Amino acid sequence: MERVRNGPWMDGDPDRDYSAGLAAFGAAEIVLGALCFMLAAMLFGSVSAAAPGSLLPKHGVPSGIALLLLSAWWSAMGFGSLRARRWARALVIVGAWVAVFYGTLAMALALVVLPEACNAIVDAGVVGPGDAVAVLYAAVGMLFLLHMVFPLAAIVFYGMKGVRNSCERRNPRPCWTDRLPLPLMAMGCISILGSLLVVAGGFENHVVFFFGRVLSGGWGACVLLAVSAGSAYVGWGAFTRRMHAWWGAYVLVLLVCSSMMLTFAEIDMETLYLRMGHGAGDVDRLERFIPFSPAALTFVSCIWGILACIFLVWVRDCFRPAVPAEAVKSYALRKAEEAAAEHQDRPKVRMRLDH
Repeated sequence: MERVRNGPWMDGDPDRDYSAGLAAFGAAEIVLGALCFMLAAMLFGSVSAAAPGSLLPKHGVPSGIALLLLSAWWSAMGFGSLRARRWARALVIVGAWVAVFYGTLAMALALVVLPEACNAIVDAGVVGPGDAVAVLYAAVGMLFLLHMVFPLAAIVFYGMKGVRNSCERRNPRPCWTDRLPLPLMAMGCISILGSLLVVAGGFENHVVFFFGRVLSGGWGACVLLAVSAGSAYVGWGAFTRRMHAWWGAYVLVLLVCSSMMLTFAEIDMETLYLRMGHGAGDVDRLERFIPFSPAALTFVSCIWGILACIFLVWVRDCFRPAVPAEAVKSYALRKAEEAAAEHQDRPKVRMRLDH
């Protein structure tokens, strides 16, 4: 279990130079960053150009901010991988696991929603049945590629011992990521990202789910700020190994998950869209072309809460005192110590004289 937490958990060839592979993955990550930026620009442009009475510009802000954050993340990881930075290797592994976790939930929800959305598009006469099926397969394939194939390939590659050694040879000085287990980095990154996205959600009229009720306006803003501050505190506590931050994360997950499940069980989607600031005509289009249901959202909230609690139980042992700076050894020092230990363990050849 300790090896799985701290990695690397794949051997490969520890003495091989993986600079070419790091450069290839870095280039792919820069392309992903550029793609996310283009999607954000297209989203902001399409919402701004929407007809009166349709989507308001503020409705595209949360998704646009999320895409911009992804663009900045992938671009930074790409340039870090091109230069074989130690922090880039660790953070790419963390980001890949996060993508697999949330990507699995997104694909499960998409497999429920996309077929109904395509049927609604065909019934409205927007596209033909053949084109709708092509769009459906393209969307599922893109989700599978971005959330499963590429992250798993990154986990396998960056998790190899030879890749870690290549990064350490090119950057001999220890890095801050060497002193922190990968699960704690994942917990910190998720919490800080969640804090930013909660604030971005305020653009949707400060709508928040509160134990069977939908709050908006001033009360909704207060709850959003409290949740955002709690999530940011959990992220800071994960990076600094504060045990009370772990308890805070556990309580926050239980509160948010139970609040969302109770709210989705009591409210219909039309009321929710109206509280988010959508017009009556816009609500009709959203219900036809994006067929979310309270039951599906309740199920996803339940699965998210269960998986988050399992992760918190698994990561609890990582909240231990930080490793002193002098205990984190450079690549050259570690190799020298391994060679010295191997030399000491080698049996000595003794000369025997028979008389």
